[in-house]
Amino acid sequence: MLKQRVITALFMVAIVLAALFAPNPIYWRGLITLVVLLGFVEWVRFCDIKKPLLRLCAFALFGLCLFLVESSVIPLSVIIPMACLLWVVLLVFTMTNTLDFLHANWIKLIIGIAVLSSAGFIVIEIKQLEHGPLWILCFLGTVVAADVGAYFVGKRFGRNKLAPSISPGKTIEGFAGGLALVALIYIPGLYTVFPVQAASLLLITVLVTAVVSVGGDLFESKLKRHVGLKDSSRILPGHGGILDRIDSIMVGANFFALGLLILGYLP
Repeated sequence: MLKQRVITALFMVAIVLAALFAPNPIYWRGLITLVVLLGFVEWVRFCDIKKPLLRLCAFALFGLCLFLVESSVIPLSVIIPMACLLWVVLLVFTMTNTLDFLHANWIKLIIGIAVLSSAGFIVIEIKQLEHGPLWILCFLGTVVAADVGAYFVGKRFGRNKLAPSISPGKTIEGFAGGLALVALIYIPGLYTVFPVQAASLLLITVLVTAVVSVGGDLFESKLKRHVGLKDSSRILPGHGGILDRIDSIMVGANFFALGLLILGYLP
């Protein structure tokens, strides 16, 4: 199982890096669009939409929204804060017993359309920035470091459950360990490359990104538990589904982009 998981992970990393550093941006746009489309196919499972006509309408609505968003009909400077505000609501829903009306199938469908299309567009646009691939690596590195730190610290020192009813394996100690690893990795680099004020704001950005990335993982876990699913699908050997791999990215991208927007790196 571990060997299969590692092979799949290496394959995914190779594809992402090849598209990210390809001179033609169409490869990155195509990859991200494909990922969010496959993610939405899995998301529909959360919404219990079984009638073929309704499923067709759901995919048509998502395709239309994705086309409108990626056509820049709505400015990125509007999409980013709106997406962050939506995720604040979703994280409150995740960590409390309030807002249970969000479990309604049609509401979950709208949420899926919104979060997948906005996150995909934001990740595509960050790539277009000056030093865009490096910003993407910075963002992905934050999410991965938070996950890796949480896993190893939680496994060794974890005692207190972070969200036992949603994800029994996650601990408060692991969560703190993930944030500590992010800080340990980024403090030297940021304060070496950027002026103190910019470095401090970027450090806040990556730490907030790390925090909400954990929330994204828990959010998807809560949706899966509600409909009795272990994985969003089995498309990725050893890893489950697309959503199982991008749940943290799906929320973290918005807050990372918000930091870049506030700092003026994102027009």
